Formats: sequence, structure tokens, C-alpha cells
Amino acid sequence: MRTLEQPFESATGYHRVDREGQTSKLTTLNVNLPRFYCLLRKEFLYDGLSHDGEFLAVCVFGASSIQSRALGFHVLTESGAVIWRLPIHALCHKKDAPIVPLDWLQFWDCFSYNIEATEFDRLKDSRVRVQMRDRSWEGGQYLFTLDWYGSEDAEEAGDGGHKCAHVIALDNGNFAAQPNNRIQWFCPAFITPFKDKPDCVTNTRIWKVERETETTQGFFYDSVEDGTGNSQTSLYVKGLRTE
Repeated sequence: MRTLEQPFESATGYHRVDREGQTSKLTTLNVNLPRFYCLLRKEFLYDGLSHDGEFLAVCVFGASSIQSRALGFHVLTESGAVIWRLPIHALCHKKDAPIVPLDWLQFWDCFSYNIEATEFDRLKDSRVRVQMRDRSWEGGQYLFTLDWYGSEDAEEAGDGGHKCAHVIALDNGNFAAQPNNRIQWFCPAFITPFKDKPDCVTNTRIWKVERETETTQGFFYDSVEDGTGNSQTSLYVKGLRTE
């Protein structure tokens, strides 16, 4: 028998029952990743005080998301140790990879404690180029995508709203976690790469299809002569607009 406050798993994730019998969903915090092998800059095992320029082979298998902090990656070392919550600039896949500031490789802090990892079939192994903070471009290969939910920062529209993080193995030997608007994708069978920056603007709306309409106990709704009315509701950031 499950005791009060003991977490349990269901089809929608992990939950906890409090002493009043109320069920609440637990934050994700940690997530499995499509594992990959790379190098760990060894100074991150010594608080940055020693072993500069040395490397350790590791398997990256998970990540943690603490809201308003950088991503933390979990690794298994070749010596059998598990190291928790390493920043992305602790990892590389070439020993001669340049030392790059963390905020060049991960553009945004985590938006929530709730995180998911997905390796999208259509994007798998895609070639990309990433725009760095100095507006230069760096080539790379797509690995997987991290995305957040369960907070206003993770789900709101607009400039201050939702961003995902595509994890990329950069050609220079580093890894990056970058949002959509800093990546150009390549697929010779489908894509004609843009030369000039697209003039898209940031979406400020979220979309709903339910609003106050007629209700009935009948199984089917009655037909109406004029069915052209717009039932779409467009919610703007911090506001409401019905069109």
C-alpha cells in the first residue's frame, strides 16, 4: 500500500499524494538523454584549481534543469565515477577545442524545473550552423532537443517567453545548446539555405479553440445556416484578444 507523500509513477509522470489526499505532479528536474561519448575538461573535477588542459573520456547520459541556472549534464567517467550537473562548456569532443565562455554555448538559463529531452526523427544527424554571440557562424551536427514546461517563463509567448535548446556538436569541438532563432538547418533534398537574415518577427500570441459557445444535452449539435463565424481566440502576452 502506498503511503502518504510517497511519490508514484503514472502514465503522465511522477506524482505525490499529500496528507490531505491531494495529488500533485512532481517536477522533472532530471531527464534521460540520448547518450553520447565525449571528453570532460578535467579542471571541472578540481573546482577549476588544477589539471588545466587535461581530459577524461565520459559518457553523457542525463541532464538536470534548475530554473534560472545553466543546464547541468550528468556523466559516467571511464574510471567508473558519476559526476553530476556539469555545465556544457565542461564538455568537448576534440582536445584542441577552443575555450569558449559558457554564455556563448548556452544562450538562455533554464526556464523551469520541468524539462524533457527529444531526439526528433526529422532533425536527427542534421547539419546546422549556429550564430554565436559575436554574430559569427559555427558549423555543427544536431544531437537532440531540450524543452521546458510548467512555468510562465517556459510557456509564455513573446520576447521573454518560451525558448527550446537544441544541443549541437560544434565543428570546433565544443557543444552548444541554442534556440531556434540562432540556428540554420541544412537538408539538400528539401532546404534552400537562406543568404539574408529572414525578416520574421517574434510571435506574441498563444492560441485557443475553446470559448463560451452554446451547450446542449443532445449528442449532436443543431445545424445553422451561417457557419462562417470565427470561433478562434487569440491570447496576447499579458492580455486577451478575440478575433
